Amino acid sequence: MSPLASQPPAGQPEQWIAKIPLSNGLSFYLPSQTMHGAARFLITEIFRKHRYAHPGFELRPTDTVVDVGANMGLFTLWAAPQVPQGCVLAIEPTNVIDCLKMNVRLNSLLNVIPLKTAVGGVQQSMGFVEYPGFNIVTHQVGIRPALVTRLLICLLYRRYRQEPVRATVACEPLAKILDEAHLDVVNLLKMDCEGGEYEIFRSLPQEYWHRIERVALEFHELRKDQRHSELVHCLKKAGFEVEVRRRLFDYYFLRYGEIWARSRRL
Repeated sequence: MSPLASQPPAGQPEQWIAKIPLSNGLSFYLPSQTMHGAARFLITEIFRKHRYAHPGFELRPTDTVVDVGANMGLFTLWAAPQVPQGCVLAIEPTNVIDCLKMNVRLNSLLNVIPLKTAVGGVQQSMGFVEYPGFNIVTHQVGIRPALVTRLLICLLYRRYRQEPVRATVACEPLAKILDEAHLDVVNLLKMDCEGGEYEIFRSLPQEYWHRIERVALEFHELRKDQRHSELVHCLKKAGFEVEVRRRLFDYYFLRYGEIWARSRRL
């Protein structure tokens, strides 16, 4: 994780402070030191531990990937080179999407479409809480991270001395996003949206599930009305085979787990 460069490329002054090589030949350009901890965590999870290299979920060159909760873009950087004739629609509601856009541009990824919006129900806007010291736990107003997560954030506050930031962003239903992007088939829907997955599932019309082949979802249980059994029921009703992964510490202390779902039509 040590930076290999300290000077930005010609024509891009002062946009990044470190260039971090990734195992697939791309680089992650870090625009701010406050993002370093979150970037280090995600690079370890995605590129070293191969979090999304799940049997039966391998990406094909022509696949269409929808990344809900794209954050600073590390999953997108992992997926895009694997779908050179396909595309990645990278959806992120907060200003951290600027980091994603910069990395897409500097890595010359022509098959990535960044989209700044929240994904939700019928409302036109949504409030978010952002943590500048650890931006990967950005969540909706009204959702409270798990206790252990809050303790981690507090420790990072001491390091970076930055308070949470509230922002109101545009919000669109997933069905509308798919229609406007002319996506009749989504080969992989990746979701990591800190509790927002429930509203997305509840508001997606049943007929749209038939456009989706596979779902890789990080679920969260941060409120009383959030239980992953609801998500499993929704997916099974829509014709998916579902696998749930709940690691002991992650589920009982951080309140999250994974759902992997494949359409029975495959």
